Amino acid sequence: MVALHRVPGLRIAIMVHDTIPLDYPAFTRQGQAEVFGRKLAVVSRHADIVLHTAPSTQRQTEIHLKALGRVPRPAMAALGVDLPVPDPSKVPDGVSLETPYFVAIGTIEPRKNHRLLLDVWDSMAQRNEPLPRLLILGNRGWADAALFARLDRGVPGVQVISGLSDGAMACVLQNARALLFPSLAEGFGLPPFEAAGMGVAVVSSDLSVIRDGLLDYPVYLDPSDSYSWMETILRYVAEDTPPRGMRSWFEVPSWETHFNIILRDL
Repeated sequence: MVALHRVPGLRIAIMVHDTIPLDYPAFTRQGQAEVFGRKLAVVSRHADIVLHTAPSTQRQTEIHLKALGRVPRPAMAALGVDLPVPDPSKVPDGVSLETPYFVAIGTIEPRKNHRLLLDVWDSMAQRNEPLPRLLILGNRGWADAALFARLDRGVPGVQVISGLSDGAMACVLQNARALLFPSLAEGFGLPPFEAAGMGVAVVSSDLSVIRDGLLDYPVYLDPSDSYSWMETILRYVAEDTPPRGMRSWFEVPSWETHFNIILRDL
């Protein structure tokens, strides 16, 4: 049990990153929604200020806080993004940077929707055309035994790589045709920010939280429409140069700005 004591003259500020456990309980471990709900009730009762990182997550959080009876004063500041420095010397043997290839970054679990990408690569493998590669950078998560079995059997053109250093991951990302981000729910979405900050094209699910931060930088697609994803990927393969060359680089939010906003609002 955690006791929360108010100190006279001090305000209590609590950051709520997102409410995914309440909004999408199927994407979280059993019992996590109940635990999260109890914690959010504490926020509703005791917080003076709730810190949010995006307008869409603020709106969703305040729906839940209102249902709990009290909505503390909000403050909003995007999280800072520290761009990793590419380091080719850290890329392990067996990971080819020969183009064209695409990258997906994130823990392999239902919420990240890797299944859609495997469907796309299976469909492309049936065409009489050269097959681009998909590099999935991430560790296996939970509750997706069928997907893990599918990866164990092998999907043409798909390679799963775990345990990369930041420098190696940045190097792999930097040389990709695009970052593919078909996630079904996000509280912020760090990989698209990193890709955009490096000038790499982003193809993302049409999520409000991604639009909040990256505006019109990504190509937005329905995360259930595998045909549109395949057509977009094939169009990027057909480009003579990576599509990042057609886009201006994106200025990612900084931690300095984040804390300046927070301290101002406190």
